Amino acid sequence: MTTIRTGTDLAAVDDVVAGITAHGERYLDRLFTARERADTGDDPERLAARFAGKEAVVKLLRPAPGQAVPLRDVAVVLDAGGAPVVELSGAAAALAESVGCGPIAVSLAHERGLAVATAVALSER
Repeated sequence: MTTIRTGTDLAAVDDVVAGITAHGERYLDRLFTARERADTGDDPERLAARFAGKEAVVKLLRPAPGQAVPLRDVAVVLDAGGAPVVELSGAAAALAESVGCGPIAVSLAHERGLAVATAVALSER
């Protein structure tokens, strides 16, 4: 049976700024891939949108309690046309495969200090 999976998240730009201020490169490298950083130019608004996108994807995947899905295993990058796309690796890719999750679509927005993302996918389980 095919089901629709969704996930939504909201992130504050100020939280990203605080993370960068407090931890610098360590914060950025722990959460974001090199491609995400290149796509955003390390702009806090765009990074907050990517963070919300990552969290929305994890919510869509529905890991079991205690099951770790590192946020770097979910990358929200731009395709050739400039639209955001999701690339999974590691634990996120394994979880998506285990639940029969097809490609994940993601939508991002940011305004007035907040960023929001919604992720949608079809699943065969």
